[in-house]
Amino acid sequence: MRDFKLNIIWIFLLLPFLGYSQDILISDEGTVTTCSGNFYDSGGSGGNYTSNENYTITICPENSGQMVQLDFSWFSTQTNADILTIYNGDDDSAPATTYSGNNSNSPGFIAADNSTGCLTINFISDAAASTSGWEAEISCYEPCQEITGSIDSTLPAPDTDGNILVCPGGQVDFSGSGTFSNSGADTTYTWDFGDGASATGQNVSHVFEESGIYSVGLTITDTNPLGCSSEQVGQIVLVAPSIDFTGTEAAKPDLCFGDSTSILGVAETTQLEDCAPEIFEQTWLQDTQSTGSGVSYESTINVECYADNLALTDISQLIQICVVIEHSFLGDLDMFLTSPTGQTVYFAQYGDGNDLGYYLGQPIDNDSTGNPGVGWNYCFAPTSTQDISTSGGANNTVPAGTYGASGTSSFANLIGSPLNGDWTFTVVDSWAIDDGTLFSWNLDFDPSLSAPPSQIVSQEWNDDTSITEVDGNNIVVTPTEAGEHCYTYVVLDDFGCEYSETVCINVAEEIITESPENLNICDEATNSFIFDFTSNQDLILSIAPDPSQLSLVFYESNEDAESESNPISNIESFDGVDDQMIYSRVDYADTNCYEISSFMLNVIPYPEINEIDDQTLCDVVGNGEVEFDLTSLTQDILGDLDIADYTTTYYLSESDAETSSNELNNIYNITDGLSVYTRVDALDTGCSIYTTEPIITFTVLPGDDSSFTLTATCDGTTAEITGVA
Repeated sequence: MRDFKLNIIWIFLLLPFLGYSQDILISDEGTVTTCSGNFYDSGGSGGNYTSNENYTITICPENSGQMVQLDFSWFSTQTNADILTIYNGDDDSAPATTYSGNNSNSPGFIAADNSTGCLTINFISDAAASTSGWEAEISCYEPCQEITGSIDSTLPAPDTDGNILVCPGGQVDFSGSGTFSNSGADTTYTWDFGDGASATGQNVSHVFEESGIYSVGLTITDTNPLGCSSEQVGQIVLVAPSIDFTGTEAAKPDLCFGDSTSILGVAETTQLEDCAPEIFEQTWLQDTQSTGSGVSYESTINVECYADNLALTDISQLIQICVVIEHSFLGDLDMFLTSPTGQTVYFAQYGDGNDLGYYLGQPIDNDSTGNPGVGWNYCFAPTSTQDISTSGGANNTVPAGTYGASGTSSFANLIGSPLNGDWTFTVVDSWAIDDGTLFSWNLDFDPSLSAPPSQIVSQEWNDDTSITEVDGNNIVVTPTEAGEHCYTYVVLDDFGCEYSETVCINVAEEIITESPENLNICDEATNSFIFDFTSNQDLILSIAPDPSQLSLVFYESNEDAESESNPISNIESFDGVDDQMIYSRVDYADTNCYEISSFMLNVIPYPEINEIDDQTLCDVVGNGEVEFDLTSLTQDILGDLDIADYTTTYYLSESDAETSSNELNNIYNITDGLSVYTRVDALDTGCSIYTTEPIITFTVLPGDDSSFTLTATCDGTTAEITGVA
């Protein structure tokens, strides 16, 4: 809560209540009712008063509730001989002040402060010489009525400790009212939300975006030209501390298609940065009316968020107090901090022997309108020994910075003060003809004094189909599609505030390629086996949606392929060996994604055709043909060669075997004298051999005739059997 007080009213801002303007001489005596005109000695505006005068006049305001003011622009009487006495009332029984001498002893600005609103003036001159007397302007003002503000209701309502608890970004509705000794008509309700924002109206709303403790203040001001206001009434709004998600991240933010990554979920509550909310209110530090008559300006921070009975046990627990201020003369200022128990530390002291003519900030000197200069930030800390009163810089201005306690005062004076309560910063201006502006001030206590006022109630990742493992607050994700995939970690605290952190990973496009094939060549007994990889190069990239995004390189080992070391450059004429494994690596452009495949280099022995014997077949059917399986000859023709590495085919002529034309069916009807040629092709090599002479000639014999004829005889003893052998 902020509380700014003005101990004496002498302000030059008062607007006179206009009436009939007239010149009033003290010699007119009696009672005059007016709010305008000029007040003179008996000599009027151009002459001197006379000797042996004793005049009394009472000047009263025109309207009830007004107060008369006299602003002396000239004053000259015989010092201690001719005496002007001003009574604060409507007769000479009221409290009085006497004045005598030259213009430096002028009454200056005098305002009535009594129930009648009148001033009574008496002047006595002796028998000696006289002088020019005085001139004063007459005006009236209406004193401030008593205004008491109240914050009647809020939404949400305060808790049992009197604090309003909201989440960052939460809205609070405020409703206020006031009581007035005279009238509440046309009053202005001004709300200071403690975060630099403000609003007007009896009912207002405000959104608190940032975590922190804010002192919301209501001030009610009426239409009196004096700017009469209530003391500010306050309400503490505690905006829940944010959650620190540092460490919530993916182990691999960029994934290749089909890969997985773990994502850690980390959440920590944070401390509120400032348990003592900063006070923002631009306050005019007005000039004093006369030397030695100090005017006190006070501003109070109400601290309520520390543990009960927590007190300062070490002055280092109060890190600093910082003030944004400008003032045209440091030498006549007292500045001090008062704790909730009345303990005090001074930062500047009037009359300490160091009353040098230094400025604070960039002031506008002796400005009766209250226009502010430029405030600079001055901090006061237990760790500094520099006295601001002896720290003038360029152009007689005290540099912004950190200073210590003033003179013999010490921050140790505050030891034992409770942290909770009203901490008050006070400025006392003791001389005339200077002024300044207080813009803001704040206290910084050791953050370790206050534990985080919130606790985490729950924390978890939102469901996603690509989450494949969950281990407490950590997950493993395996996205099945290319592009960006985001995962949200949600935390709930005991304020009921929900916070979230989103972690996104990027999945590269899938590398779509065809598998390479093994490469085979024929062993021509040269001990040099030259392979051409271009067929596999074309095959691998043949099904890629956009081959221009892919790069393909061949390596002799998987280790080289993984490390991209020793690539094969002569892919069209690679000198390989039998059973050598070759590795192909395909990289996706502008990513770290790749795929490795492999294929085998095979050296196939050159085909050989072994001679086989002709065969004789028996025509048991008697049709001149014998069905025969030619593949039964293959292994004999290949000898020791692996039948799986070769294709053996059969033909009726050398030319057919040469051109691989008119190949015979494996099951073929053999006729007598049929000659067969053969051709052997090594698989996938292009190596082949064929016979220029028949590999085999078949003889087909008729089958044996076992039929016979029986001729009967009469004696039944003999028979003749004939047959074909």
